[in-house]
Amino acid sequence: MGVWISGFFGSGKSHFLKILSYLLDNRTVNGKKAVAYFDDKLDDPMVLADMKQAGDVSTDVILFNIDSKSEADSKHDKEAIVKVFMKVFNEKQGFCGSLPWVADLERQMERDGVYVAFKAEFAQIAGRSWEDAREDFYYEGDAIVEALAKSTKMSMEAARAWYNKAEETYSISVEKFAQRVSEYIERKGKNHHVVFLVDEIGQYIGDNSQLMLNLQTVTEDLGTYCGGKAWVIVTSQQDIDSVTKVKGNDFSKIQGRFNTRISLSSANVDEVIKKLFWLKSLPPDSH
Repeated sequence: MGVWISGFFGSGKSHFLKILSYLLDNRTVNGKKAVAYFDDKLDDPMVLADMKQAGDVSTDVILFNIDSKSEADSKHDKEAIVKVFMKVFNEKQGFCGSLPWVADLERQMERDGVYVAFKAEFAQIAGRSWEDAREDFYYEGDAIVEALAKSTKMSMEAARAWYNKAEETYSISVEKFAQRVSEYIERKGKNHHVVFLVDEIGQYIGDNSQLMLNLQTVTEDLGTYCGGKAWVIVTSQQDIDSVTKVKGNDFSKIQGRFNTRISLSSANVDEVIKKLFWLKSLPPDSH
């Protein structure tokens, strides 16, 4: 359930990742599914059939550059990678990305069927929408507490106690993250999948063995808890064999998780440009 895409700067790996996200999401654009745009562009019918099969699977596609989604000083945190994964997973569901303890509350209210009522109560009390105000968590305390007491089973005292301790009592682990992804997939049903497409993971990890270990644990636990329905597709300037030799540590487990490896070179870019622009512009008899 892991794919490692490597290639030096200019090889097109980020563009490839973006196109892959479009195909897996397979949204309708101008009346056509994304995969359908490749009907007349591939000579191999088996490849096209595989693309269509993948596009037909119900999938949440989460594409992000890990460096831009992480906090400025996050690389000093050994749990940095799972925190970014949790952030983008929360954002995908419409929950608060920057304050994970708020996202936990939103998730619980949604499960209890009171999230819509809470947002309505908050908007009436605070005079602005919950989505606009939630990152001002510490400035909207009274409104949050009152809205919780009016829309959930919490009393005013319980709501105030939660508000005062929410950040302090929040914790995240790789196991907890993987369990939440698994629970989400099960609720969606019908063979639903979640795919994390992570750009520039190699540059983000650098020679930090703790971050490499964190990525290894994330992929391992997603595989264990989600049964192949959660995939991690990453890009890196270095191939996985080079990255996993960080400071002499043994990361053989992660090599097993990223069993599919794609190496791009400048030749791949030349081929794409040739096919897209040069061949398409020539008369049929000159191809």
